[in-house]
Amino acid sequence: MSIIILIPALISAYIAFTHSPHRAFLNVFIPVLLFIPPYYVFRIQGLPDPNFYEATIAPIAFVFFLRGMPGWRFSWTDVFVFVFAFSVSFSEYLNFGYKDAQNLMANMVLSVFFPYLLAKSLVEPAGLRIEFAKRIVLVLLIVSVFLVYENHFRTGYTLWQKALGPFFGGGWSRAVRFRWGMVRANGPFVHPIQAGIIMVIGFQLQLWLQSNNAWSSQIKGLPKLPVLTVPQIITLVLVAGVFAPLSRAPWLGTILGIITVFFLAYLVGFTQKKAIRYFIICGLLAGTVVLGLGIKTAVEEFASVGSQEAKGQSDERQTIAYRFELYTTYGQIVMERAMWGWGRLGWPKDKIQSSIDNAYLLLALNHGLIAVACLFALFLSMGIRLFIHIIHHPAAQPPKAALDITLLSLLLIEIFCLATVSLNSTNMTLLFVLFGWMDGYLLNRRPEIGIQQAVSNHKKLPFQFRRVM
Repeated sequence: MSIIILIPALISAYIAFTHSPHRAFLNVFIPVLLFIPPYYVFRIQGLPDPNFYEATIAPIAFVFFLRGMPGWRFSWTDVFVFVFAFSVSFSEYLNFGYKDAQNLMANMVLSVFFPYLLAKSLVEPAGLRIEFAKRIVLVLLIVSVFLVYENHFRTGYTLWQKALGPFFGGGWSRAVRFRWGMVRANGPFVHPIQAGIIMVIGFQLQLWLQSNNAWSSQIKGLPKLPVLTVPQIITLVLVAGVFAPLSRAPWLGTILGIITVFFLAYLVGFTQKKAIRYFIICGLLAGTVVLGLGIKTAVEEFASVGSQEAKGQSDERQTIAYRFELYTTYGQIVMERAMWGWGRLGWPKDKIQSSIDNAYLLLALNHGLIAVACLFALFLSMGIRLFIHIIHHPAAQPPKAALDITLLSLLLIEIFCLATVSLNSTNMTLLFVLFGWMDGYLLNRRPEIGIQQAVSNHKKLPFQFRRVM
């Protein structure tokens, strides 16, 4: 029965061959990635076991290569992504052999490298940035409704598990998590924190779309809404989706993202002189370093009681103390196999701190410091390039509608939130999709254009091609 995983793959193959890989990527892969749980797999004897979105992207990538990789241009980001995927795969192979490592190897190709490559090549070069962002927002808009329902009415299984479980031997479920007397919704994602991170990404993209007037204020054929416009309703529903997982790190990430957007929008709107911009930025960076050191000292003092001693105190203090102690508990274990790690979950577990709620530390334990270095290189290089782009290029009007500012805010949100949860499944794939979009944006350097012009260009660019002699 698990063969139903091939249904969206067949649909994506048909659309990619008969129309274009662009259309299949936007209209099939993105909805499958964000709406269908990643933990259902198709068991194939002797071969890797793909989940829904891994099976969906394979034929799109095949057509993409078959047609000469349209829109692709080499960059050093390609090298970082490739080395990251290779180091994770090679680490697993060294520790457990090919038979146990084949699924993770296939996962690195189908969930990391292909999504990155296609997002880089098929979005910005084809002028599809607004359509791409809209697909993400619309799918997460639907997910938000289910998250709110789950927040109030979930008992044992999510709605996805009830619908798809019978096809996979009865379903896949996790213990229901509660906070403040409410269910922590996770929807089609594997953990409430990951659900929160993904919803925050959708919310930030919606703010950008709304600033660009990308949505009609009313729906054609329906009576005019009395109070709120369509974009405002979308924003409010996404806010509810961000709240439903009851995850504090994504909430703080939302605040960080909004502050980043409005600060940089104010900066580029305040002056067009680059020297003054750099002067302001250097002063603020110095202030940020001082503030960061102060916060670090305060957190260390707050967590100094230890997670066991903090049990009788607030839940927040216990959580911070637990995550702070992870580094001292597992630091030496990381250094014992620093280069390639212990393999996925192969490291010796501490009886008290068996859960590694930190993506960077878990990646170091699983696959070594080379993989961690590649991930940090991606974050750092992309962040610097986006920041330089913001400083040196004219901003959109209004400035907060600039895509580079929004993309930088998404990068900061991910960097912050990954210190509280593992990097895997949907969140990992979406992160590399974002890396691809950012790299494509920076390589193609399309100007920030008005929505009407973008719509006009869209009629010509997205899925129609012409031969030029």
